[in-house]
Amino acid sequence: MTEAHATPPGRWQYGMHPHATEMRVRSLERVYLTLGEALRLEMMNVDPGGEDIVHLQYYIATEVGPWALWLSCARQDVADCEAPLREFSPPFAE
Repeated sequence: MTEAHATPPGRWQYGMHPHATEMRVRSLERVYLTLGEALRLEMMNVDPGGEDIVHLQYYIATEVGPWALWLSCARQDVADCEAPLREFSPPFAE
């Protein structure tokens, strides 16, 4: 994927969340994105320390292979942060 559209939108990062092993899974669901079917994990810190931070991890199956994307944000920002990912289309889409 070499086109400019191949990079994740906004604040999303490639790969596993660097602190995933230190978190608890809050929810797990199958979702459908323009990129393909995905597994969406919502995680939280074991000791939140009063912060309402959400850690999202998406595992997305695409025609060219799997993607793992992650993001951490305030709970009130989740919908705004996920919106670009739901509209993101790969360069190989018609």
